[in-house]
Amino acid sequence: MVSPLKMILEALEYLTTPCPKWVRDMGYLREAIAIRHRARRCHADWAQHQTNTKDAILSTARAYGHLPDITILGAGLCLDIPVQDLPPLTDRLTLVDAVRLRGVRLPQNARYLCQDIEGSATALYAGKAPPDRPLVDFQGPGLLVSVNLLSQLPLIPTRWSDDPLLGQRILQRHVQSLRDHTGPTLLIADALRWTLESKGAVLSQEDIAQTAGLPPPEHSWRWPIIPAHEAGHGPRVETEVGVWRL
Repeated sequence: MVSPLKMILEALEYLTTPCPKWVRDMGYLREAIAIRHRARRCHADWAQHQTNTKDAILSTARAYGHLPDITILGAGLCLDIPVQDLPPLTDRLTLVDAVRLRGVRLPQNARYLCQDIEGSATALYAGKAPPDRPLVDFQGPGLLVSVNLLSQLPLIPTRWSDDPLLGQRILQRHVQSLRDHTGPTLLIADALRWTLESKGAVLSQEDIAQTAGLPPPEHSWRWPIIPAHEAGHGPRVETEVGVWRL
């Protein structure tokens, strides 16, 4: 449960963080700040997931030797990115997300790009139809990694659209853009998501991998995103996180 003091701290961070207007108005800034504070409260519950994610990224990067560039989509707070271990493996490390919060420290050969990765959010905010393909092209010979991003991409755009198929198209479009990448590609994403009542009974299950058109992952692990102590009297949320080399 979130204490009143922590709610005040989140509000102060929201008011003092610089970002583009669409990021603030659409809720991306609020979500990023909420994730930062939840990560602190759920540090022990999230630790294994973060370690598994870092290990998957690092082992994949090392398998290709020295890379001209490594691009990480969904960098967020870099809690699940081995930012200090990747620079020796590449000439340039590029981290990408909608918003960069204060306190995200980068090594010398790294840069952080704040962009609408998929393109639907900025289009909808401008009153336009979502694009048929992502607006940002990350093509190149280097490693492209999508990190715990896939299931998050449709969340805010679908709130701004009455198109019932938009969420599915966003998922499938992101996977296809990774498959179209000319260099090596790694996808780490929620494959399944469960909403559970306090005693463990399943209230709902979402097969994100199937909706996105993905095969079974190469390997996976469970991640208690909202554990019991965080949920309070509300539902818990767990996911099966999968790894794909597309």
